[in-house]
This record gives sequence, C-alpha cells and structure tokens, in this order.
Amino acid sequence: MFDAKQFRRKGEKRKEGVVIPQSIYNYRLYRCAIFASWAAVLCGYDSGFISGTIVLDSFQEEFGFESMSQSTVTTVKANIISLFHVGAFFGSLLIYPVNFYRGRKIGLIIASILIIMGSAIQLGANGTTGLAPLYAGRTILGVGIGGISNIAPMYTAEIAPPSIRGRLVGLYELSWQVGGIAGYFINYGTNKHLHGDQKWRVPIAVQLIPAGIFMIGLAFIVETPRWYFQKHKIEKGIEALSYLRKLPPNDEYLKYETGNLLAEAQEAEKKVGDGLLAPIKTMFTNKNLRFRLLLSTSTFILQNTSGINAVNYYSPTLFSAIGASSTSSALLSTGLFGVLKGVATTFWAFFLIDPLGRRQSMFIGCPICIFCLFFIGAYIKIADPTSHAGMDAGGKATMAMFYIWCIAYSISVSGIPWVYSSELFDQSVRTFAQACAATSNWFWAFIFARFTGNMVNSMHAYGVFFFFGSGVVATLIIFYLFYPETSNVPVEDVGLLFTPGVPAWRAREYAMSVIEQRKIEGVEESDVEVLPTDITKSSSISA
Repeated sequence: MFDAKQFRRKGEKRKEGVVIPQSIYNYRLYRCAIFASWAAVLCGYDSGFISGTIVLDSFQEEFGFESMSQSTVTTVKANIISLFHVGAFFGSLLIYPVNFYRGRKIGLIIASILIIMGSAIQLGANGTTGLAPLYAGRTILGVGIGGISNIAPMYTAEIAPPSIRGRLVGLYELSWQVGGIAGYFINYGTNKHLHGDQKWRVPIAVQLIPAGIFMIGLAFIVETPRWYFQKHKIEKGIEALSYLRKLPPNDEYLKYETGNLLAEAQEAEKKVGDGLLAPIKTMFTNKNLRFRLLLSTSTFILQNTSGINAVNYYSPTLFSAIGASSTSSALLSTGLFGVLKGVATTFWAFFLIDPLGRRQSMFIGCPICIFCLFFIGAYIKIADPTSHAGMDAGGKATMAMFYIWCIAYSISVSGIPWVYSSELFDQSVRTFAQACAATSNWFWAFIFARFTGNMVNSMHAYGVFFFFGSGVVATLIIFYLFYPETSNVPVEDVGLLFTPGVPAWRAREYAMSVIEQRKIEGVEESDVEVLPTDITKSSSISA
C-alpha cells in the first residue's frame, strides 16, 4: 500500500520534455468521456421536445388550456419548462458533497437514478391527475441533470490529456445537441403520424431510453486518477491512470504524469486543506480565485443573453413570429434548427475548439450572431409576418439568417462556457468551482426559460431579437477584455494565465513562454518525488 507521504520529498526535481506516446489517445479514454457526457443528451432532448409538446392541441385539450386565460396559459407553460431548471439548480449544488467525498463516478450513478425516476414519474400526468406528476417529474429529472452538469465536464477534463481536453469536454455539448435533434424530430414525427394523447405521451416516454443507456454506460467508466490522488488512494490512482493511458504502471511517461498529478494533489492539500468547506473558504478569500470564479460563472450569463435558451424552449413561438404559420411547419423549422446546431457543434468539437482556441472561436462566431439577430428583429418589426398567411421572400431570407445564427452560435458561445469552466481551476478548488459554474448555468437558464414568454408578450418578438443581439455585442467586448485563451495550457499551470499585469489577450503567450522556459532549463521544482522504477503493480482494471 502506498502512502502519499512517501512522495513528499521537498526539492525533488522532475525532468521535462518527456515523449508523449500515441497510446494515450485511445478508445478507453474516449469511451469514458462519451459515457460520462451522455446524460447531456437528456438536457438537449428536454429543450428539443418540451417546447413543441406544450403547444400541441392534444396536450392543451388534455389539461384544459382552453378554459384558462391567456396569461394563465403563459404562466403554466413557463412553469412546465422552468421547473426542470429549478431542479437542476439545486441538483448542481446538492451533488457537491457526494462529488467531494465519494468521487465523480458515484455522483454520476446517483444522478442517473434520479434521472430515470423523474422521467418515469412524468408519465403519470393526465387529465385526471393534472399537471402535478409532470411538475414533480420534471423537477426530479432536473435535480439529476443538475448533478450531471456539475460532474461530467469536470470528469472529462480530469481524465483528458491537455492536447485534446477541449475536444473531450466538447463531447458534453455535442451530446446536448444530439439530444436536441432527437427531441425536435420526435416531436415532429409524433405530431405528424400519431393521434390523441400519444402525440405528447410518446416524447415524454422516450426520455427513458437515453436515461437507461446512461446508467448502463456508467459501468464502463473509471474514477478519475486526480480524485484518487486527492484522497491519498495512490495505488488506485495509478491503476486508473494506467487504464486510461493504456500504459503499464512502470512506463516512463506514466510515471512522469503520475508525478505531476501527485504534485498537484499534494500542493492543493497544502494550500487549501482536505475538508468539504476548505475549498469554499479558499475560493472566497483569494482575490485571484474569486476573479476566476466570476469569469467562469459569467460565461453562462453571456451564453443566455445570446438567446439560446429562449430559442430552445420557445422555438415554435419564435418561428411562428417569422412566418411559419402552422404547428407542423413550426416544428419542422425547429427540427432543422436542431440538425444544423448539432452538425455545427460536432464540427466545432472535433476540428475547431483545440486548434482554433476558445477566444478565436468567439471572435469568429459572435459578429455573425450579432448581424443575424438584428436582421431578424428588423424584419419582424418592419414586415409584421404574422399579419398575413404564408412566408414571403423576406421571411425565407430571415429564416436563412436564423439558421446562419444557429451555425455561428454553435461554433462560439454554445460550448465555450462548459469547456472554459472546466479549465480555469486546479485540483484544490475545482470541485466547488464546477458546482458554482453549473449552478450559474441553471439559474440563468431558469430566468430566461421562465420569462421569455413574458418578454415576447411585452416586448414583441422583434424586441426579443434586438435584446439578444445587444447581449452578444456585450459578450464579444467582455470576452476580449477579460477571458484569456486556455487551449493547450496544462490545468496545473492555468494560474499563469492570471498573472497580475498581463492582459487577457496576451495571457496564453505569457503562460506558454514560462512553461517553455522550464523545459529549456530542464528541471522544475516540485514537492513530490517521481515514482521509482520498481513500482510495477499492474492495473486491476480491465478493458
């Protein structure tokens, strides 16, 4: 049994420039990242199907919408949508102690149980029982999803090599988009081919399929080596790292990475301590960390002011404002929106996020988003497409602008918050920081999901698009001034990006120069000894 203390020899030196074997980029790594991120399919599915379900005539007849006033209908729809976000808000906080004490994998398993429970309870809603089972089920589902949003991006960031960290964390956003596409088209298909209450019951029941896949998939992932090292479970950490990197425990690269991870874990314990509240105290008493937390949580404010959750949850309403007059055509337009978003996100996750970087992605996508949103708002204001049947040439051009906005959003504002929030903190405070980031996401998603209907009623559709266009203008400026590039910067060195006096647009250049200087010097001071070559215990984790 290894004791963490045996690795704490002060002043030990570590060689840099170790050759990275290609075997570390293997199917085990991708499998763990995919299964951990899979629950995001349910996030996307919810945003894809619920907005189309609550506008179906069969749903509204089942629950007596025709006897309600317009304001009551708006409130009921908003409650159905937003209770999911209320649950997710609390779930992202409540999972923190589990995540801290029991590990990432146990947290994911608990969340998967809540997801299946919530999905099943919703099926009890009907005209007799009323909306209570739907409200309760969506809240419980939200608690599970909130827990996932806390853990999954962090889990993936912790197991990923720096060179593909953005790609692997981007799988979370990609899974979200896959779920969205499924939700949009299942809604369209059931509306077109099913009858009566099957039109809305089937989309609710389908939630159980990805939920079941997620629960089964968790049997094929391992706990993160970083968590094991943080809890002084050295042997288990080496086994997990050996499994993920597909290397024997006595491999030179594996010993090098193990030394780095142990150094990070032990430095974190030295700086912060080992209790549940220690990271919280450190976060709020350290000015630099408070600033990073502000950046991390603010990315979700910026994301929501771009309009995505308003579009996700009210897309049929907004498409109708552009000129898609029938329920069927609005659902089809929504489905095409989901496909474009999914394809663009896939391209971004696999080909853009790491080579292009976080900042450059934003600087390419945001100006296009701004132009498209103001164009759409201007068309609705001038042409008033709801005053006549069908979609004229201007309406078709506006619909095209909507789809262009979708692509530009997907390669910029869409996935950057999840990637960014998983990268800004080292092991000492990462668990708490990720809980804060996930909580921020669900708080702002709730605000916009709950009140977009009211915004449309009071500001009209054109005002909503002008509002979101202005939001992206602010996002572009704020990101340029305050957010440094994080691509390829090792998580343990991310603090270099926030060196006082170094502006955000030069931070990565500065950080990489410091890291490169260490390599040139050939040594790096460490509080941890490199694992000796006689540590050859083989991994007990099988493929």
